[in-house]
Amino acid sequence: MSLHENVRTRTRPGFLTRSIATAGSIALLAGLLMAPAAQALPMETATVTEPAPAPADTAPADPAPTDPAPVDPAPADPAPVDPAPAGEPSAEATPTETAPTETSPAAPKNVSPPIIEGDPVVGGSLTSTGGQWNGAGWIQYRWIIDGIPVQTAGHVVGEPDVLNIVPSMAGKSVQLTVVASSEAQAPGTEASATAVAVRPAAFTGVVWSNAVSGKPAVGQELSVGTPQWDDSASQGALAYQWFRGAAAIGSATTSRYTVTASDVGQKLWAKVTLSAPGFTSAELSSVQVTGVSATFATAPVPTVSGTARVGQVQTANAGTWAPGGAVLSYQWYRGTAAIAGAVSRTYTTSAADYGKALKVRVRATKAGFVTKDQFSAPRAIAAGTIVATKALTVVGTHRYGSTVKVSQGWPAGTTIRYQWYRNGVAVRGGTGYALYFNASYIGSRVNVKVTVSKPGYATRSVTTGAVTVGRALINLKTAPRITGATSLGSVLTANPGTYSPAPSAYAYQWYRNGAAISGARYRTYRLTAADNGRSITVRVSASLIYSDTRVTMSPALKLPVWAVTVLRGDGTYRVGTQIKPGLYKATGTGSGCYWERLNGFGNTLDDINANYFGSARTYVQILPGDVGFRSSGCGAWTTVPSTGARATSITKDGTYRIGIDILPGDYYGSGTSSTCYMALLTGFGGTLADIYDNYFGSSDIVVTIPSWARGFEVNGCGTLTRG
Repeated sequence: MSLHENVRTRTRPGFLTRSIATAGSIALLAGLLMAPAAQALPMETATVTEPAPAPADTAPADPAPTDPAPVDPAPADPAPVDPAPAGEPSAEATPTETAPTETSPAAPKNVSPPIIEGDPVVGGSLTSTGGQWNGAGWIQYRWIIDGIPVQTAGHVVGEPDVLNIVPSMAGKSVQLTVVASSEAQAPGTEASATAVAVRPAAFTGVVWSNAVSGKPAVGQELSVGTPQWDDSASQGALAYQWFRGAAAIGSATTSRYTVTASDVGQKLWAKVTLSAPGFTSAELSSVQVTGVSATFATAPVPTVSGTARVGQVQTANAGTWAPGGAVLSYQWYRGTAAIAGAVSRTYTTSAADYGKALKVRVRATKAGFVTKDQFSAPRAIAAGTIVATKALTVVGTHRYGSTVKVSQGWPAGTTIRYQWYRNGVAVRGGTGYALYFNASYIGSRVNVKVTVSKPGYATRSVTTGAVTVGRALINLKTAPRITGATSLGSVLTANPGTYSPAPSAYAYQWYRNGAAISGARYRTYRLTAADNGRSITVRVSASLIYSDTRVTMSPALKLPVWAVTVLRGDGTYRVGTQIKPGLYKATGTGSGCYWERLNGFGNTLDDINANYFGSARTYVQILPGDVGFRSSGCGAWTTVPSTGARATSITKDGTYRIGIDILPGDYYGSGTSSTCYMALLTGFGGTLADIYDNYFGSSDIVVTIPSWARGFEVNGCGTLTRG
């Protein structure tokens, strides 16, 4: 929509609003002209008249529209009015004619003001005849309570109007305003009566006994009766309040009340308040009673449980007192005398109670109740039993040179006596808590008797079991050990260790893998071929007079696997009889070592499974499937030891085990040879399958020897050093 179109649509509503407002003003004027005179509001002692109608052109003007519509100017000369037809009056009066007028009746005049008659009390009624008037035929009554109209009625003159007084009017002011007129719809004159105040009504026929029922003892219930009164206040309500002296008792607001401890010695009474809307409350007071203490309904005789002996716990059982909530206290008696400090529910008897009669008093106290004492039946206390607080034992070693002691625990205040026995005979002078074993006790059975006594308790004796006294012990301080070289033919020496006390003699026995070596019963032992790769231990027996021999085994010495010569030199050997399958090492020193693994002895190429030619520093893996083995220029062949040099440099041609003869890693060569040969081996069988990788060329090289490979072969490379 364009801006021009907006402006056009806004001019039309402004014009219409203005026209509607003018029409409304005309309608309002007509209503005012037609309003009856009865709708005029009366004023006190004033004549009520109709207000003059407002002129027709006094209607409020609407605000000027934004774009007012053009208004045509009125014609300069009004249109001529046609004369009325003959015999009919003209629609417009001529200036010489006068319109007929009506004469309004005169307003009534008050002769005597209205008066409110009757007793202004709740439940009654007020009346009025509206006063005396001249010229009045109708009176409009309006009753007003504290400024608020509550009743309006119209009557002919002389007919009274009645206002019934309800409870809600109590204490309020009642006014009466009347408007007198000639007739119901005519203007009138207003007059008011003198206001009166409404009084509350009073209860009548109240009957009540002020007696208090019930015993005024703590815990007992008191009550008062219900008042009666006439039916004039059938909606009356009763409120109760109990008092302790002059003070109201909180929450005691019913016709019943239970006496509490706070009421002892106090005056108790009840006040009943009778109230109803519009009535003056009536207060009634009961007689006064004095609160007294209550007595326990149930007061059982206490009993005592527990063993009736010295040193035993006695427990008082008070029973169930009623009503509940009593505080119970205790006092124990020895005979008729109270035991000082014995004021708990439990009591442990002492030596002073032995042979005496023991009883307990239970005292019950409760606020508002008479304190009550009850005594248990007396019980005779017998001698107590001494109970050890720790079991009787003999601590120490029953051996020559040792001292044993009694370990025990007894109650405080006991007297302890000891007697030691050897083979059932009391040891002379053995009356202490400890006993030393000299050589004469070896082999004897020894025990001790302990006698315990205490006042008020029965004497008690305890005897320990007999124990045989043995020889002394030799205590090991440091264990034996083996020293010496571990090569074949070396001599091993047993270090016996240290002991306390020091032994006087030692004996030895050597073991191979846990089995005693025949004849090896000296401090030294020479290694033989039978010990190859075995574990060697030695047992040392230390002895001393009056002591048990101390036998101790040394830690095992694990021997390495020694190289054993299996082939002495060149030749052809049958596998399985002359040489067993396995890994072997050549011991030659030259560079012309040749060997063959054979599957037959026909001296043909087909009989060769694998072969080798090179440095005599080499290995061969003879397999179970081989039939024979031929060697030439390799020297003797030996078994392979489990250990090696673990070298980090290679200076000579040959074959080496990785991780045993040499360590894995990066090796650097700086030689000038151009015929350097190297090979990484996964085995020593001499086949191409055993070669993982190889090299031939300059000796100025870096080679990585991995840890997973088994062997490394080198020839003509000079010195290789691990970086």
